[in-house]
Amino acid sequence: MIARRPYRYWEDIELWVRDRIAREDAERQKVTAREILDRLGELPGLVLGDDVGMGKTFVALAVAASVAHFDPEKRPVVVMVPASLHEKWPRDFALFREKCLPPSAAEHLRAGTARKAVEFLKLLDDPPERRKQIIFVTHGALSRSLGDPWVMLALIQRAIRGKHGVNKLRQSLRLVLGQLLYLRHVDKGGTDVWVELLQTPPERWLRVLCKYGIDPEGDRDASNDDDPVPRSVCDVLPHLDTTALYEALEQIPRRHTKHFERRLRHARAVLKDQCRDLWKDCLAQLDLSLPLLVLDEAHHVKNPGTRLASLFHVPEAVDDANEVAAGPLGGVFERMLFLTATPFQLGHDELVSVLERFDGIDWQSKRPPECSRDDYHRRLSGLRASLDAAQHAAIALDTAWGRLRPDDLIVDEQPVNDVEQWWRRARKSDRVTTPAAEVKGCWERANIRMRDAEEKLRPWVIRHVRPDHLPDQPRVPRRLRREGAAILDRSDIQTGGIPVEDCCVLPFLIATRAACQTGDARALFAEGLCSCYEAFLHTRAEAKAGRCAALDTDDDTEWRIDDLGNAADWYLNTLESILTAADAPDCAQHPKLAATVARTVKLWESGEKVLVFCHYIATGRALRQYISSAIHARICALAASKLKCAPEEAPDLLERIAQRFFDEESPVRRAWDGVAEDILSEFEALTPWHDALVQAVRRNVRTPSFLARYFPLEPGHLDAAQVSAATGTDGEFGRSLQGMIRDFFEFLVNRCGAAEREHYIDAVKRIQTGSHTGSDVMASFSKDELEGHRADQLLPNVRLVNGASRPETRQRLMLAFNTPFYPEVLIASSVMAEGVDLHLNCQHVIHHDLSWNPSCLEQRTGRVDRIGAKAERTRRSIEVFLPYIAETQDEKMFRVVMDRERWFKVVMGERFELDALTTERIAQRLPLPESAASELALDLAVWSSADRGG
Repeated sequence: MIARRPYRYWEDIELWVRDRIAREDAERQKVTAREILDRLGELPGLVLGDDVGMGKTFVALAVAASVAHFDPEKRPVVVMVPASLHEKWPRDFALFREKCLPPSAAEHLRAGTARKAVEFLKLLDDPPERRKQIIFVTHGALSRSLGDPWVMLALIQRAIRGKHGVNKLRQSLRLVLGQLLYLRHVDKGGTDVWVELLQTPPERWLRVLCKYGIDPEGDRDASNDDDPVPRSVCDVLPHLDTTALYEALEQIPRRHTKHFERRLRHARAVLKDQCRDLWKDCLAQLDLSLPLLVLDEAHHVKNPGTRLASLFHVPEAVDDANEVAAGPLGGVFERMLFLTATPFQLGHDELVSVLERFDGIDWQSKRPPECSRDDYHRRLSGLRASLDAAQHAAIALDTAWGRLRPDDLIVDEQPVNDVEQWWRRARKSDRVTTPAAEVKGCWERANIRMRDAEEKLRPWVIRHVRPDHLPDQPRVPRRLRREGAAILDRSDIQTGGIPVEDCCVLPFLIATRAACQTGDARALFAEGLCSCYEAFLHTRAEAKAGRCAALDTDDDTEWRIDDLGNAADWYLNTLESILTAADAPDCAQHPKLAATVARTVKLWESGEKVLVFCHYIATGRALRQYISSAIHARICALAASKLKCAPEEAPDLLERIAQRFFDEESPVRRAWDGVAEDILSEFEALTPWHDALVQAVRRNVRTPSFLARYFPLEPGHLDAAQVSAATGTDGEFGRSLQGMIRDFFEFLVNRCGAAEREHYIDAVKRIQTGSHTGSDVMASFSKDELEGHRADQLLPNVRLVNGASRPETRQRLMLAFNTPFYPEVLIASSVMAEGVDLHLNCQHVIHHDLSWNPSCLEQRTGRVDRIGAKAERTRRSIEVFLPYIAETQDEKMFRVVMDRERWFKVVMGERFELDALTTERIAQRLPLPESAASELALDLAVWSSADRGG
């Protein structure tokens, strides 16, 4: 155990939050934070690599808060986060501050956010009374230039100062500066404001702007109390050579001639170059020393020259790491903490490369690590050698295992059908086949090497894996994995894939024949066909055009168009003609698509939300259309049964009933509002949002989706008595409406922070619910959401989020999906597969499209498998569906992914080609026993459930 170090835990921090996190998880987080702070005394940095959804953010915030609190110079901690999470981290911090600290301590811990370098410098400029203890910086902000318009204006002022005819130049520039600097809102103050700004030192510009009623940011009232140009920039400006900028400004025509735009663009380019030099000079002059850098999603800073089977490549994160390791930010931070959920999806060389980034700390600080720089390099060299040996041993085991055949599953001359059972018995016996004996020897050698690597890696990486059961529920599995045909409700199919029925056999038969003609090329068309017919046709059209835009994928492979040859092309043309013919197979009856739609509707009908992942653009649109149609049909059937009418009459009758919820004189409206207000009266903290919540809840429950499932709907009417009775009854479709609404209000009060509460209420207020009328549905969606659809084909409770969705749309849908209301089904691509929380009201995930990389599947499932998930509250397992079509490319892909999943625990950063021969070979391999993989896996935990209460 490492002795006590200068970094210590702030005892005011209590990570257990009632109703939000289990005590067991909070205890693990606290132990982990203490251990990190302990190790930072000895080491320059370390990696926290806990599984997805285990609360790395709160551990990191506890560490950051502790370091900032005890820093004798009260310097801020910097947290670098991906641009996609620039809002999530500050929200989590606000919750951490409110829930995990007493008010007296929380008031001394503040955070700021910098999305640009200039904002970072401004935060460093803040006087003590406004100084932030934690600064969130988006990836790339500190590796770019100071491309801020006010900094550019300061450069312009510097460039023209003291020049001949400066007054005349100021007068001419005042007419173009708004356009040159994209500060059009300043023009509203008149041209005199530009002249006054150019005559006034930048440190007094705020007074000038306030005088003219202009806010520097241009989107708020003139109440910003931050100077537009950081002090550090003002200090550096006098020492810059701005000759080139002056010449570019001189060349801008005084009138809008034909050369005006070209000269303006040239001046902008010179300004950007000057800003890059200015940023480097600022960092050099700052002589900055900060106590800690926390880098989120650290797997992005692996060696950029190496391609690996990992997640995503983010150049901005790599640039940041390079700046910290050897650039202007080198020597700025005393310690570093890196966060990643996938440390072992990196190759062993790449993992060491990540650890080598710690060399960029300030080794000459007042609190250097006990480990000297030379010792640090020696230890990393030893670690690299140990990981090399472990990797070689693991690859040798992989190769030996690949030679096993079913007839090798023999122990003591007795055949054993189950691989897991065979492995347990074979390890204790010498009477096995020669290939099996080789596997045993390789496994033993790999185990020795892995344990040596584990010992050397343990100081540098902390990693906890998710327990296989729910908190305090040892008999309830945390996840239930439903593979292949398990997505179907058919007792005649127990195992294996989804069968292809007679009406669908021909397309898959032709695709199989085509795949036989492709040689080693990857049969991408077969993967598309297994997703849905529309995906095949879309992919085929894109391939003919030489594009791969049919994919919106989180896969780690390079998508390319292969020349499949004339024979394969003939089959594909034939298949294309079959699917586009007048008597083409019904697209809705595609085996896997139909299964996904049916399971989604069944879960929806029982009151459950469903998250569906796919990566083909056409599949996302098809799923949205067919799920909408199927739910609409089910709504009509349910309503028709209650209203004693024909299904086609049900939508109009439901619409008439819904109108009663809007009529202020309607007894139904008064009865429902009375129910909502009675529940709301139990939560005094929600009083400021009383009207907004009553209206939002009413808008949701009056929809056909809720009316058909939760209300009695006696023929011809819905009266106040029925409303009151229905809302308090647990019906066949899950909990009562009263229970659902009370749970939501309780969540807002007890589990949300103040800022978070505002976000959720705003999302519920703004999310459109629509109806079955075309105009109402059209109003429910933005333009990008309606692309490729007619409004009357969609339901507003089924939403699609992919790469074309606007960030604000994604954010609104994510928040709304976490409530009990709309949307009830979310179809998503890779844009929702990382850094997104969707767990509060959903515990069912369907991976309609698989990924060749198991870590991508884990990231997706991690959206609903997180601390405080619905599964923990309901004490029911998360259901994860992995449908695949039997005896097709889909089944081959499934087998390869399952094989890779086991080997990912053994072979770091496993790589292989996805050509037809390689995937065929892997698909035919015997599965590696889970016990064999688990024993070899590196154990880098500092806490286990066995430690509880110890």
